[in-house]
Amino acid sequence: MEIVIVFMGLISCCSLVEAERGVISDISDESFEMLISGGYRPKSHRLSRHVVSIRTQNYVRHRGDNHFCSGVMVSSRAVLTAAHCITDRYKSSMNPRGLRVVLGNIRRLATYEEIDTRSVDRLVVHPEYMRFKKNDLAILRLSERLHSANHNVLPIILRKVANVTYGDACVTIGWGQIYQHGPYADELLYLDVVLRPPSFCKEILGSFSPELNVCVEPKAEGSTCVGDMGGPLICNGALFGIIAGHLGCAGGKAMQFLNFLHYKDWIVATIQSLSDCGFKAAPSWIFLTPFILILVN
Repeated sequence: MEIVIVFMGLISCCSLVEAERGVISDISDESFEMLISGGYRPKSHRLSRHVVSIRTQNYVRHRGDNHFCSGVMVSSRAVLTAAHCITDRYKSSMNPRGLRVVLGNIRRLATYEEIDTRSVDRLVVHPEYMRFKKNDLAILRLSERLHSANHNVLPIILRKVANVTYGDACVTIGWGQIYQHGPYADELLYLDVVLRPPSFCKEILGSFSPELNVCVEPKAEGSTCVGDMGGPLICNGALFGIIAGHLGCAGGKAMQFLNFLHYKDWIVATIQSLSDCGFKAAPSWIFLTPFILILVN
């Protein structure tokens, strides 16, 4: 395992505790109970700790109705999401001051403590983003990094190489609409999928780029939907894909996600550039506040 640490400021002696590094999940199929439309509510929420709710600053009628996209913690201060979530049709970005990120709260409509929420102070959209077509990625920098005391939210593991094969089981997570044009889910929902070769998606979807995308088949009837966008595809406890593009909610035999490994270099470089001090070595890391990014082989 390689832990990349971007140093941010001098404080008292500290260490990289497990709560900040994250762990590889080993949730089994027996841990879940089925819900509706292919989504399910897990008995264990260990994977949920990586997923955040992206919202406008203020709700309209009730708390949580301002949720519009999901995201995934990729460091102690950075959230990866879909670019179309925070840009308009002309690719102009939203004002980051209008955004709020809710952390470690599996229920969209529930109240939350201040420790579980962050403002956003910077946005970076992929430089070659084409709306709903290509490179649909953006990174949000939170107003402050995660507190080590909050064990309900953790950065996800980012792998340097693929550790999966076709036929492996993965999971995608989000608060999207539970059916087309329906309400958003209150509780964070999961959908089981199986990795398939590019030919599988090409045959069903008509077009598919194996370099840019990952092909999966839902295990049960279900699909990602509005509100899920920007959420993760998680395989063997690590980030493998991102929900992006213009996707329907009707379900189907094949789905595609952006391929994390294709965009890994841009994601890591952007996270490092968003740190206050840049990526620089230090004489003794134990005296510095770490901006934590987990890379494993």
